[in-house]
Amino acid sequence: MSKLAVWSIEEGLGDNGSELAEPKRVGRSSVGLEKHLEDWIVKDASLIGEGLTLVGRQVSIHDGRLDLLAIDSKDRWIVIEVKPDALGSGALMQALYYASSLACLSAEELLAKLQDKNRLDKFVNSKELSEKLQQHLDNEVEPREIALMVVGAGITDGLHRTNEFLARFDIPIEIVSFEVFKPENGAKLLIREVFEKPDEPAPEKPKLTVEAIKSRAVEIGVVEPFNRFIEMFKEAGLAVQPQRASVRIAPPQKRTRYLAYARPWTHANGAGLWISVGGKQLVEFFPKKINEQQADAINCDGYFTGEELCGRLDQIEAFLKEHFPKADNDSG
Repeated sequence: MSKLAVWSIEEGLGDNGSELAEPKRVGRSSVGLEKHLEDWIVKDASLIGEGLTLVGRQVSIHDGRLDLLAIDSKDRWIVIEVKPDALGSGALMQALYYASSLACLSAEELLAKLQDKNRLDKFVNSKELSEKLQQHLDNEVEPREIALMVVGAGITDGLHRTNEFLARFDIPIEIVSFEVFKPENGAKLLIREVFEKPDEPAPEKPKLTVEAIKSRAVEIGVVEPFNRFIEMFKEAGLAVQPQRASVRIAPPQKRTRYLAYARPWTHANGAGLWISVGGKQLVEFFPKKINEQQADAINCDGYFTGEELCGRLDQIEAFLKEHFPKADNDSG
């Protein structure tokens, strides 16, 4: 952002009765406390961008607190790091850390953090916002789409260099820099560059289907084991859901959670399936059916081909037939 200069115009009448306009340069000021800038953004999110819905403030995440979290018009999560002064590369690194932490949270863990009474009640229509969050998480695809925004008053050269480097890896980052002025006996002026453009609707995302994932299995020659994986879980009464490149198995009573997944995959050893079965999750949802020892025996996460793949599917199928002899859809 280029440096700005600001003048106030004090209008009055000259000696001959003509209008007299006297420009007076306005001095620079500062944002002040980081909390002040956060407060202003919470009251009006358009300060930093259009189409943002703020959903969290000072959200505890691993060993830190994320300043602001929003959802944009493209249904991405926006991690917002706020500083009261010039932005350095440290602010961007902090935002990256919080984004990586956010990516690791399950839908339920994230919703619990955002529905904390100290979070949503900071926003207007907290009930409506809570419902929107639940719907957003229910429709979320993997991996979670996250973009970064750093907000402050000024930009250092270090931030420019870091941002240019990260741009090589297509990491979505936006930098918002304000300049602050304070007229004598007047309110602070908060100024930033705004590039106006039509508010275009987000492009419609392709509908996720099991058939679309299956077409990849057909393409690489593993459709039979892929179909077998799906059918054995269906017969057990568990939910089969399409993700971006895999199918997820979920408990019927909580379809946003993971029990297992399979992804058609090619590797140096040939085509196969990447299979994950969560023993811990099976015990959590079906404690009357499965104990920890049984869960440990079925727990797996890896790439399988050929006879090893067939053996793994045999093991999973035997486990399901023993513990889910009929599709009763209960919680154990």
